[in-house]
Amino acid sequence: MSNRICRALVGALTVVTIGVAGSGCRQGSESEPAPYSTGKQQEHEQRKADLVVRFSDDFSRDYGPPDEFDLTRWTRIREGRARTEDGYWLLEVGGPPPPGPGDIALGGFATAERSFNPGLAGTNGLEITLADLSHERDLPEELEPGELALIHAWSLTVGSWHGLVGGQGEKERGVQLHFDLLRPDGLFVYLVRGLVPEDFEKYPRDGFGREGSEDLNERELRELHEEAIEKGGAFVTVPCLSLAVRVYRSEQEMNEILGHSRRWGLYLTDDANTVYWTLDGQVMDSVDIAGYFSSSPESVQDGAFVTVMGVGSFQLNTWKMDDLQIYASP
Repeated sequence: MSNRICRALVGALTVVTIGVAGSGCRQGSESEPAPYSTGKQQEHEQRKADLVVRFSDDFSRDYGPPDEFDLTRWTRIREGRARTEDGYWLLEVGGPPPPGPGDIALGGFATAERSFNPGLAGTNGLEITLADLSHERDLPEELEPGELALIHAWSLTVGSWHGLVGGQGEKERGVQLHFDLLRPDGLFVYLVRGLVPEDFEKYPRDGFGREGSEDLNERELRELHEEAIEKGGAFVTVPCLSLAVRVYRSEQEMNEILGHSRRWGLYLTDDANTVYWTLDGQVMDSVDIAGYFSSSPESVQDGAFVTVMGVGSFQLNTWKMDDLQIYASP
C-alpha cells in the first residue's frame, strides 16, 4: 500500500496517538479495557442522572428510496450513505472496484440542528451503540515489509461545524473521539481537540505535526508516532491536538473492543472545560481543556453539532449502529 493511506488519514481521522498529560499512553494488557478512575466514574454516574435527552434516534423507522434515511434530522457528509434495517443504522462508505484495501473513502452524517446547551454550559454528551463493522473481503494474508493497511476508522465529533476535526477556521471549536484499526500496528482509540495557534509553541510535535517531514514515508512517520506514544503527554499532530490514547495490540484485545456491540460516549462538562469518553458507561479518559472553547465563545453560543463518520479502504465499508442519544444539563 502506498503513502496514500497514511497521508490521507492525516486529513481524515488523523492518525495520531498521545497519552493524557501525566499518565502516558495506556497500552492494553488485559482483555477488558480498564476504566479511568473510580472517582471520575462516580462523578459521571451522578452527573448523568440529572441530564435530559435533547435528541434521540433509535433508527426503528424504515425509509424508502432515494434517501433511505431521515434527511430532515441528519445532514450527509462527503461520501456517506445510510439506510435503516431491522432497527439499525447502516452507515456505508466505499469506492470503485476492485475490492480493497486501496484508496481511502470517508463519509458520514451530522445532526441538522445544534442540540446541546448554548455555550455548552453545564454538561453535554452523546452516546451511540456500535454493533458491528465490516468490509467486503479479508486482507491479503501477508503485507509487504513496512506496509500499513487501514481496515476501519470511525469517529464521534462534537463541534461548531459539520465534519471531522481538522481544516476548520481559526474560530471553530470541537472535540472528537475516534479509533483507527491499522494492520499490523493495532487498534488506536484517541481523544482529540482542534488546534489553536498557541498549541504549536506550547506542545511538542510528532512526525505529522513537525516541519520538514514531507519526505518521510509512512513507516518513518509511524515510528515517530510510536516514539511519541512512549513519551506521553499532549502534543501537536496536524490537524489536531491529541489528548489521550489507548492502544490495543493483540487480537484478543481488539476483539474485546470491536468484536461485539459496545456503547461509545463523548462528554463535555464543567462548561466545556473538561472532556471525557465512555465505553459501555465506564469513564475511560478525562482531560482538562480549560480555555479551549471559551477562547471562541461565539462558535458554540447556539450549541454544537454531532457528526458520526466512517473511513475505510475497501470497496464497501459498513458500520452498524443503534440508539443515538444527546444529553444536556437541564
